[in-house]
Amino acid sequence: MLLMMIKETKEPRQNIRYLGFETTPDGGRRFDFSITARRQDSIRVTLDIPGLAFSGENRISYQESAKICYEKLRGILEADSGLSTISAPLHIHITREDIARLRHVPRGRARPKD
Repeated sequence: MLLMMIKETKEPRQNIRYLGFETTPDGGRRFDFSITARRQDSIRVTLDIPGLAFSGENRISYQESAKICYEKLRGILEADSGLSTISAPLHIHITREDIARLRHVPRGRARPKD
């Protein structure tokens, strides 16, 4: 009889899934994500970017706004060591500071610390 031992060396993998967006009354965007991990219920997370972020000198484009929200969410998960410390549902407001810190993060590179 052959016994195999499986050793978990890493935290359970977390998947962040983009669900979509809607326009808010102030002209901003509301983005919905679902976070799942093995042996845990999924958590729905909503992130809001105010309408003012899409106008003015340092405005962001609609195309980059989903990536900014995704990077913010990844940073929260990394800082909080995963889903175990997050209560659902979670609603996050993206600030101008978040946008300045996260808008130019290249894919696959280390993200700035919160």
